[in-house]
This record gives sequence, structure tokens and C-alpha cells, in this order.
Amino acid sequence: MTYEFQLPVRNQELVRLIAIGDHGAVRDTIHQLGALGYADPDRWSRLMPTGREGEYLAIHTHRYAPAAE
Repeated sequence: MTYEFQLPVRNQELVRLIAIGDHGAVRDTIHQLGALGYADPDRWSRLMPTGREGEYLAIHTHRYAPAAE
């Protein structure tokens, strides 16, 4: 996979998505969001245990230019 470098956009807005659940459900959700074109599966954090048995979380940081008003 190639990644095209882009200069940062001024006045970026930021959204963090957090997926929490069992390992398979979090993994599947990450891939579904990628298929919808919203959140590239390769840009999520690794799945991390939450401390509760069988529960994991992953975080995706989405930066975008704000809509013109």
C-alpha cells in the first residue's frame, strides 16, 4: 500500500472514533467503516484490552477541513 503525503490543512477539525467490544466485533466494525469509505482500517490503533475480560478497544483519529460557512 502506498501513502500519498499531504501537507496539513489549516484549521483542521478533529474527531476520535472509539470502538469497544469483543475482539471480533471491533475488528469487523473497523473493516465495515473502511468499506463505507469513512475510516481507513490501516489508520486505527491496534486492538487493546480494556481490562474487562474479552473486551477490546481501538481508536481512530479523523482530521478534516471544516465546512465553509
